[in-house]
Amino acid sequence: MLNLKRTVMVSAIVLASAGLAACSKSPPQTPAVHHRVSAPVMQIGGKNMAAYSQVPGTVTAAQQVQISSRLSGYIRHLDLREGQTVKAGQLLFEVDPTDVQAQVQQAQAGLAEAQSNLSDARSNYARFKALYAQQAIPEKQWDQVKSAYAMAQARVAAARAGIASAEAQMRYARVTAPFSGTIINKQAQNGDMASPGQPVLTLANTSQLEVRFAAGSALYRSLKMGQTLSVLADGHRIPATVLDMVNAADAMTHAHTVKLSLPADSHLQAGDYVTVAAPLAARQVIAVPANALLDRAGIPGVFVVDAQGIAHYRMVRPGPQTPDGVEILAGLSAGETVVTGNLAAVNNGDQIKAGAAHG
Repeated sequence: MLNLKRTVMVSAIVLASAGLAACSKSPPQTPAVHHRVSAPVMQIGGKNMAAYSQVPGTVTAAQQVQISSRLSGYIRHLDLREGQTVKAGQLLFEVDPTDVQAQVQQAQAGLAEAQSNLSDARSNYARFKALYAQQAIPEKQWDQVKSAYAMAQARVAAARAGIASAEAQMRYARVTAPFSGTIINKQAQNGDMASPGQPVLTLANTSQLEVRFAAGSALYRSLKMGQTLSVLADGHRIPATVLDMVNAADAMTHAHTVKLSLPADSHLQAGDYVTVAAPLAARQVIAVPANALLDRAGIPGVFVVDAQGIAHYRMVRPGPQTPDGVEILAGLSAGETVVTGNLAAVNNGDQIKAGAAHG
């Protein structure tokens, strides 16, 4: 009986040892299985693309002057209105010439007096010249007569110059347009007192227009005289030529003033607000087709295919539209491959079978 118990115990131990040995062996690993999806892919390549700096600008007239009077007096005959066009030489306004007329009359009276004195001096000169020739008068007296005659001649010349100056002032009483243009501002009315240098009207030649804008140092250094830039206005792109470049920067803004010449058929008007597109140095751009972009849970991204053909969803930062697609500002590198179609069937970790490859 005792031997039978020992036999049973030994058998149980053997069976238990066999079970433990069997449990210590790891089961065979089953390879991970990915869904295979047929989809077109594209390898991303960097491309040099021109970059542009867009700065605000203002359309101005190439010729624009503030017109004032050179005389003091009351304004009259100022019958123009803002927006009215005028021709070169057309009367704009007059200044009451009463004071100037008085100066002209005074100068004329002075000339008459000087001419009378000259007539007497001329008679004395002729008479004393004959006496001096006969040695009837001393040389000193003859010198005095000659001096008086020369002085009378000088006074006549001075009087005539005074009349010319007064008459010139009289001409300034009538203010005319220096060139054909449009009245864009009217700063005075009939009856106002005009003073030298005080603006009465602002005249602009709107047939020749320019664009003025402020360029930072980097942009200014990239520009050159005669270069063609694009002016953007109301959805139109207008070519303009660099006309002037101020090489001294503004002390407050640290920007340079640049002027562009507009073509005659630009259809812009003085005072219009425009945008100037100035080219900068070319930069490398990475772009993908618009249909390669996804938006999952508000996160824009693309499926990137690795070397084993596995798709991985990657967040990217899209930029503006380009001729080659949507620019990718961050998240992709040149040389990577992205899925460009059948995106609804693709999930993270799928095996991609390239249905149509693009370079």
